[in-house]
Order: sequence, then structure tokens, then C-alpha cells
Amino acid sequence: MAHSVYTWIKQGLIKPQNQQQAMELADERPSRSNWLVFSHQFLLLVGLLSLAFGLIFFFAYNWNELSRMTKFLLVQAVLLATFVLYFFKAKSFWLSQSLLLTAALLIGALLALFGQTYQTGADPWQLFATWAMLLLPLVLFSRSEVLWLVLASLLNLALLLYLKINPSIFGLMFDGGNEIWSFLILNVALLVLLEGLHGKHGQWAKMLQPTYRWAAQVLGVVALFVLSAIGMEGIWGDSDQRGANLLMFVLLMGCGFAFYRFVRQDLLLLTAWALAMMVFILSFLGHSTFRHLDASGFLLMAITLIGMSAWTVKWIKQLHVQFSQENQS
Repeated sequence: MAHSVYTWIKQGLIKPQNQQQAMELADERPSRSNWLVFSHQFLLLVGLLSLAFGLIFFFAYNWNELSRMTKFLLVQAVLLATFVLYFFKAKSFWLSQSLLLTAALLIGALLALFGQTYQTGADPWQLFATWAMLLLPLVLFSRSEVLWLVLASLLNLALLLYLKINPSIFGLMFDGGNEIWSFLILNVALLVLLEGLHGKHGQWAKMLQPTYRWAAQVLGVVALFVLSAIGMEGIWGDSDQRGANLLMFVLLMGCGFAFYRFVRQDLLLLTAWALAMMVFILSFLGHSTFRHLDASGFLLMAITLIGMSAWTVKWIKQLHVQFSQENQS
């Protein structure tokens, strides 16, 4: 429908004064009612998040004046009220998502309160790892894209803090330029798990499947960013690690293209894939150019950038048309 509207506009079949209405009917432009609904949902989310952060700041300001029992009772009471509202009053999708995000933040506040009160002596990474572990059942059974991203952020932060004090994971050493590999493994594993939930499975898997795919798309962009960093290491990094980095970059970029082109048709991630390839090719040319620093090398890079940009835009447009035709057939 959207492709047909664009075609009709290009052919002049829709008058200029009617184009906005046509786009709204095709769900390509938000109407006034859509903007009103969005504003209501956005303010609801901001209000609940302000409540959660306000509680955290309240403890920070009144830490010495509150007793231990008061601190724990207050956090647990607000957390319990959030879950009660979720189970009995969360009729709309956005209200339920906002309440779940508020509960996730309150769980972290409760863990931080416990650590500060009893001085457990745990490393900082253990706080975020425990937080992620407690959120995992809630993430799976709530089918919340927001909580999936919160979980991914907590795991990445816990891994970052862990590698600062211990460079090994399950006996594998990650030091220097190899640390980026651990983040690649983590984010690709999360992406594979999410894409697996979005596949065609039985009734049990559908109960865990997130409602939309934008969490998987965000994780896909993150994985591409980490993979691009590995590609840069294959060009600019240590000579003894370049081969492995380049091999990993080529293999995973090929697998990613095949999956999102033929299995899970995703125009957004294919666009991010094309951008990552452009950055890699320009970096490869720059590595050769910067050795000589002559004008011809910079001219070659400029011409290559213009050519790749034009070809990528044309390719993305063709993919958009192909995906629309394949989905209609």
C-alpha cells in the first residue's frame, strides 16, 4: 500500500493538497490522533521513570536520616505496588511496558541498597550481573522489548567491569585487542536468542516471543558496531591478530547478510550492514593511503565514497521494492 502511494505521487495521480491525507491513510505519516496517543504514552513513560529515579535520589539525599528498615520497606513497597498495578491495572501495552521498566529499575535500586547497607564487599560487576540474572525471568515472560535492551545493557556493563579486574572467561584469555571478541560473543548470542524467539516455533516459544522486532534490530546494530571494530583491528591492529580478526569479520558479515536478506528480510539491518561495509572498505583504502599521504590516494577515497554511497542508496531502494513484492505474493 505504501509503495503504491509513493508511485501514485510520483506519477501525479494524487494532487499536492491531498498527499498528506493519502500518506496518513497509508500509515506512512502520523495523523493528529496518532500524535496525541504518542504524547500520552511518552508522558506516561517519563512520569513512571521519574518516579523510579526520584526514589533513588531520595535515598541518596536522605541516606543518613533513614533507618535500615525504612529504606528497605520503602523500596519494597514501591516495587510491590508497581507489580500490583501491572497485574491488575495495566490494560494498555504502553502502560504495561512502562511499569515493567520501572520495576526493573527498582530491582536495581534494591540491590544497590542492599550492597550499601551491609557492605558485602562484592565487585561492581557482580551487582549488574545479579541484576541481569534477576531480570531474566521477567524479560522472558513479559515479552518486553524494553527489558530485553535493559538486560543487554546490564550484561555488557557487567562484562566491561569484569574484564577490568579479570581478563579471562572460562579459561579464555581476553587481553589488549582481544577484549572486543568477548563483547562480540555476548551480543551475537543475545541476537541469536532473540531471532530464535521470532522464528516459527511451537506454542511454548510463542509465549516468550517479543511483540515487535525492534529490540532485535537494536542488538543487530550493536553487533554490527562491535564487528566493525573487529574489522578495524584486522586493518590497523597488531600484525599477529589481523588474520583472525579479518576472518571473523568476513565470516560473520557474510552470515549476517545471508540471514537478513533471505531468511529474515530486514531493510534496517541491511542498511546498517552496508554502512559497516563502506566503513571497512574506506578504512582499508585509508590504511594504504596514509602510508604515502599523496593527493591521488585521498582522491581515490573520495571517489570510492561517492560511488559506494550512490550504489548503496540504489540497492536499498531495490530491496525495498523486492521485499514489498515478495510480501504481497
